[in-house]
Amino acid sequence: MTDNLHTGTEARRKLVIGINKVSDAVKWTMGTGGSNAIIEVMESPKHMATNDGYTIANSIHLADPIENMGRNILVEAISRANKQSGDGSSTTCLLTAEIISNGLVLGEKDNPMDVKRSLEACIPLIENYVMATSRPIEIDQVSDVATVSSEDRKIGNMIQEIYEKIGRDGIIYWDISKTAEDTYTIGTGITIDDAGYVSPYMCDADGSGQNTNVIRIKDPKILLVKQKITSANDFEAIGAGLFAENIKDLDVFCDDIDPLVVPSLVLTRMQKGFRIAVIKMPLLWRNYWYEDIAKATGATVVDPASGLPLNKATKQHLGTVGHIVINKDQTMLDGIQNVTEHIVHLEADGTEDALLRVSRLNTKTARYFVGAHSDSALSYKRLKVEDAISASWQALNGGVVAGGGVSLRNCSDVMPDTVGGRILAKAFLAPEEQIATNVGTKEYLGLSGDENIGLNTKTGEYVDMFKAGIVDPANIVLNACKNAISVAAAVLTCTTIVTLPRDDKPL
Repeated sequence: MTDNLHTGTEARRKLVIGINKVSDAVKWTMGTGGSNAIIEVMESPKHMATNDGYTIANSIHLADPIENMGRNILVEAISRANKQSGDGSSTTCLLTAEIISNGLVLGEKDNPMDVKRSLEACIPLIENYVMATSRPIEIDQVSDVATVSSEDRKIGNMIQEIYEKIGRDGIIYWDISKTAEDTYTIGTGITIDDAGYVSPYMCDADGSGQNTNVIRIKDPKILLVKQKITSANDFEAIGAGLFAENIKDLDVFCDDIDPLVVPSLVLTRMQKGFRIAVIKMPLLWRNYWYEDIAKATGATVVDPASGLPLNKATKQHLGTVGHIVINKDQTMLDGIQNVTEHIVHLEADGTEDALLRVSRLNTKTARYFVGAHSDSALSYKRLKVEDAISASWQALNGGVVAGGGVSLRNCSDVMPDTVGGRILAKAFLAPEEQIATNVGTKEYLGLSGDENIGLNTKTGEYVDMFKAGIVDPANIVLNACKNAISVAAAVLTCTTIVTLPRDDKPL
């Protein structure tokens, strides 16, 4: 067995090599002139073409354990950015690698902890600059944001059309179309934040067989369990009743579930085709959520405190909803029952909590059906639509800044003359340079005289980015910076690496 302790500059050097390998693979996808990566997958058609930074980085595995740890660290930064804003993975990836690379040179003579503190001290300055230069947008400007994110004007126009019907507070989520065309439907639903599936093995695949990290079920039965689930046997009575009627979809909202129960439920899905999706309810306003979902679905809350434990529940206690979409951190119910009477009761209550619940129950929803002529095209397009939906929502809620890396280039001008400021000032030039490089432009315009001027990669001209509609959501840019700084600072302070024990066998 080899030593799993690695110290000194050599250990960190390997860590950085792993980070740079992933960054080098991702950076060529940036901008409209970026290229695709083809990823080998297990499911037919055995490959997937994409320029989604998170998908590419998450598919890379490096033989050297320390290099692969570097890869894992970078994926963590990208994953955080995706979770917070749904986009910006490629920018986060490039910024992280650039901050580390510049930090090793510009901060070589400084104490690593001082470099870390200096980097982190720049975050408020970045926040202030991005927020000060951001501009609010209206729904009639959503198309530009969605088009930049998806690189497809048709997708951008459809997302804007949807928002014109559901309003800026509405929720859009994607689904797989049964045809090659993109379509959408409008409904009314509820979105529950911080309520996601308990296992990724409960998720669906898209039309090409790729795992989507999302659960989508039409007309599911809804079970509300106000307790911790400790045994799979508690589902036997309900499961048998549903299975007898050829109903094979059950969504369970609960306080918590014993981790030992989850594999049994996943196995039931694989062996019998009976899909049980378990959603852990958020702790905040949990009692309110049970009541609201019960009204919206017609379900009875299963609660031992009320004399109804899970093992006594029957199918008569179940509710239903038109459609449910569950991801890691959020659940959306579409096509809920009429809750007018419940809303009137909450409005009469008049408290702040009650009025917040009313706004949630009045949310309009839209299902964007992604269509394509082949499985490979479907996987590619699905990721584009997903990014465009996230970018549009972020833009409507947080405004936009000049796109194409221009906002970050401008931000470099306001960085302080400190070790952290110098590192970031240089790193913030990289996205614009890379976007220009990806379309074959050897020189890029870095004029501080007009902070909105940047390269339109489709025409090769330098334009006012706001007037040209080339904009990025401010929150996405800000989250990319924060996550890149956080992860890079950790790497720059690293002098000791401990890997998992490994046998002396070739990797």
